[in-house]
Amino acid sequence: MKNLLLALCLFSIINVSFSQNEKGIGFRGGVNISKLSTADLEVKTNAYFGMFYQVRLSELYALQPEIGYSNQGGKTKDGDNIYVEYLTFGFTNKLFLAPDVGFYMLVTPGFDLDIDDTPFGFMNRNNDEGNDATFIDFSMSFGLGIQFKNGLAIEARYKQGLIDVYSGTFHNFDSELYENRSQFNSVFQIGLAYTFNLTKN
Repeated sequence: MKNLLLALCLFSIINVSFSQNEKGIGFRGGVNISKLSTADLEVKTNAYFGMFYQVRLSELYALQPEIGYSNQGGKTKDGDNIYVEYLTFGFTNKLFLAPDVGFYMLVTPGFDLDIDDTPFGFMNRNNDEGNDATFIDFSMSFGLGIQFKNGLAIEARYKQGLIDVYSGTFHNFDSELYENRSQFNSVFQIGLAYTFNLTKN
């Protein structure tokens, strides 16, 4: 009984603490410039978009869980796109370096689920066999942004995959590099975000 009361008290304290913080929900989207490391591929330009929930825990720090879509991969020298499309989940940590002007640095650990292939397989645009990519990728993103008082933000991120994208043969590669060296997602993102303030004034 004492443990239950203690847990309820702790939950109440956390709930009150978070309820006093500024909260918002928002949307983000922009351009992906993606490549697969060590692959015989060129960079490919496509899109990303998603939504997030932001909690401003202090003047200098905000936590922002995110969910979204990211079109990654590369382009062959013949100009054919290699699609690796992900459902993305991230936990962005925003450090406001200049709170008065909204300038911030961000670090985002995350994980991505391949929606081209494997269990999902409903968006395959490569061929009948799928894209042969691993089902999950863990990633780290680093970036800078500026958030204006009207809720609009401009943001740039660099996202590095941490898991080998291909574990076997892949018919679209002309090079044998992929058989001997790991392939990692490498993505530069630039875009806009907009946050709707949910905190009562």
